Amino acid sequence: MSKFKVGDRVKILPGTAIPFVGVEGTIYGVQPHAGGITTMDRHIVVFERREKRSFYSSELQHIEKVK
Repeated sequence: MSKFKVGDRVKILPGTAIPFVGVEGTIYGVQPHAGGITTMDRHIVVFERREKRSFYSSELQHIEKVK
């Protein structure tokens, strides 16, 4: 099971996603890895300008909900 779910707010971490580092978005969809390797699940993130990009879970960090 993926550690992120649709609707989660996330921040892009430093790494291979260079142009998106530090940008915040919302999980739009999850594509599980065919072999069941959860670290290889792809997460579709939608950004403020409705742009969508795909990231691995290791490239994402949860943003805690403000209460």
